[in-house]
Amino acid sequence: MDIVESTWLMPPPDNIISTTSLIARRAISLQKRSQDLERLKSKVYEARRNAAVKFEKDHAYSIRDFNFQKGDLVLMRNTQIEKALNRKMHTRYLGPLVILGRNKGGAYLLCELDGSTFARPVAAFRLVPYFARKKIDVPDINAIIDVPPERINDLFASTDDGTLDELPDQEGAHNEAELA
Repeated sequence: MDIVESTWLMPPPDNIISTTSLIARRAISLQKRSQDLERLKSKVYEARRNAAVKFEKDHAYSIRDFNFQKGDLVLMRNTQIEKALNRKMHTRYLGPLVILGRNKGGAYLLCELDGSTFARPVAAFRLVPYFARKKIDVPDINAIIDVPPERINDLFASTDDGTLDELPDQEGAHNEAELA
């Protein structure tokens, strides 16, 4: 039994109780009243959902969900420098990068302008649109990428949300350490 569960199994006593009452309370707590636990779980879930809805409503003007399409140019936030003490002079964003698409987990597949593809998908919260001063014509992406189509299909089918910090090295693909 964990601390949170034991806190909610019984109401707190009003004052000092007898040994018999204490044993009765402990026995009731150990029964783990399943109906009460289910009711508490549903209340907690409802409170979490209401808090999320309220947060979205309160921050509606600052929450942006960019829905990037294939071929869009983006900048990627350099999250590796966020843990460094001397991050003041480092580049905050990397890019411009080209969107290849979005996988099932919601992360984006990216490639450089020369067609070299990232080894892993990148989380959507790390991307912002790139506003070019002049129009940049991006050629057909499938013609310039340097990764076999099977690997691209595997990346599209993955449910990876792109939030892992460490990236495995893959042949023929960039990882973020090479870009920094």
